[in-house]
Amino acid sequence: MNKILITCILCMSIYKVGAQSSTLFVADSLYQLGNYSKAIKLYQSVETSSYANAQIAKAYKALGNSKKAIESYEKVLKIDSLNTLVLYDYGRLLFTTGKLEKSLTIFEKLQSKDTLNPNFHYQIGLAKEALREETFLQSYQKAFQLDAQHQKSIYKLIKNYMETQQFEKAARFIKTGLANNEEDVKIMGFKAQLFYAKKEHRNALFWFEKLMNRKKATQYVYEKAAFSAYRLGRILKAIQYYEEALKRDKGNYYYHSQLAKLYYQDGMIDKAEHHASQAIVGKMTDPSGDYYILGMVHFDRKEFQKAMKLFNMALEENPDYELAQLRLAQVADNYYSDVKAKLKMYTRFLEKFPKATTEIKTIVNTRIRELKEEIHLKSE
Repeated sequence: MNKILITCILCMSIYKVGAQSSTLFVADSLYQLGNYSKAIKLYQSVETSSYANAQIAKAYKALGNSKKAIESYEKVLKIDSLNTLVLYDYGRLLFTTGKLEKSLTIFEKLQSKDTLNPNFHYQIGLAKEALREETFLQSYQKAFQLDAQHQKSIYKLIKNYMETQQFEKAARFIKTGLANNEEDVKIMGFKAQLFYAKKEHRNALFWFEKLMNRKKATQYVYEKAAFSAYRLGRILKAIQYYEEALKRDKGNYYYHSQLAKLYYQDGMIDKAEHHASQAIVGKMTDPSGDYYILGMVHFDRKEFQKAMKLFNMALEENPDYELAQLRLAQVADNYYSDVKAKLKMYTRFLEKFPKATTEIKTIVNTRIRELKEEIHLKSE
């Protein structure tokens, strides 16, 4: 009788284990296919186990329910407090939900168990950096020492060295990062930024354009590429890139302002007028440069009264705007019929800007001399 009873119990146990295994297999399949809610129900239907609770946690995390995911991880850790995989996932989730101190504690616990795991050091670095602890950089350095192909640590090290203007160190890590993966667009971006920061605009433009060619250009990339192109005298290219930046931030007055200057420089005064006007509408700070460009547009059109008004507006915003004062005198020279009034405008310029460049002083003094001669001849 006892033998029959034992046999029945064993059969029932085997059936139960088999049924649970089958349920877990289906649940795992649902999880892999992204059917997370159904997977959770099946995991919950089997006897409580570390594996099932860990899978429930992952499913809740995938659904975006961090609270329930954390609760499920904690259920596992009550039973198996040294489960490395669960601790790792739990620590990362704590970090992403802003529980930084707890996350740091978890990864320091993991790191004490395995000091040679570079990713544990990296995660410690993330938590320390977010907590503004001064030693965060050492953790990234340790991760890199343990694995020179740990790109995420390389990103962090480059970023820090760029921010602290330690350009030689940044360059070394950029070189390593590209040696690991020459197509890494993040490292390519850092290389472009490094050249830009060092004012090596030809090299900066080359690397910014590499990002564009890979369809990885951001608003920042187009903005900085535009400025580099401008510094290299490539006006049309600068215009093209500022226009691309403007598409990504249509209300950006800075881009309008830059385009106004560039279009004017290239002789496209209608477009210069449009962008200068847009810049003035959007600007909360000094719009004197945009008033100046509009003044030049009307000066070129021989609309002298409008030009004078705009140069005066530029000077109201910025009384030290030397070129605006010069253009005001030159417009007056074309607009006024009274020679003495013309002379007064040039004299005012020299009084206001005694330290003007030699080139500008020569232009002004030459015109003053001509006007004085004209006055003298009329008086005879």
